Amino acid sequence: MFDATFVVLGILTGSAFVGGAQLEVILGTLVAACLAMSISTGVSVYEAEMIESEIQLRRIERAMLTPLRDTHPDKELRFMRSTVSLVNAAAPLVVLLVTSSPLLLFRIGVVGDLTSAAWMSVFAAVGIVFGAGFYLGRITRTGAVKKGIRMVVIAVATFLALTLLEKYI
Repeated sequence: MFDATFVVLGILTGSAFVGGAQLEVILGTLVAACLAMSISTGVSVYEAEMIESEIQLRRIERAMLTPLRDTHPDKELRFMRSTVSLVNAAAPLVVLLVTSSPLLLFRIGVVGDLTSAAWMSVFAAVGIVFGAGFYLGRITRTGAVKKGIRMVVIAVATFLALTLLEKYI
């Protein structure tokens, strides 16, 4: 979730807040980047989970002194591997859906200008980062608001650094 959101912030900085910004270029770049991240994340998580589940299954087989292929534990590990990889693959697509919505609203005339739509997309991205940080802080019991704010500070700092970089390059 964080990776895709930071990529979106980079794309918006590099393409939406420059002279002659074109909606089609911005949206096309967002779609391509988030789709590529979705595929990459899904595949890499699946491969990592497959290795972990194979190691776990072998440990169980050694402890039980019996093969467990096509048994309930094996099927459960395969199901979890697929589920975890699908959830991870969906994250960049959710980020795309949320952050591109203001741009699509500009396209149909609901939002008056591209710069306003881009700012709405930036705020949506920052909201995603806060929500993800909040959630992580909550499940780890390490201070949900504190973790959310910390992630927002990192996102805003990244956005500002990218803006300065874009301005001087």
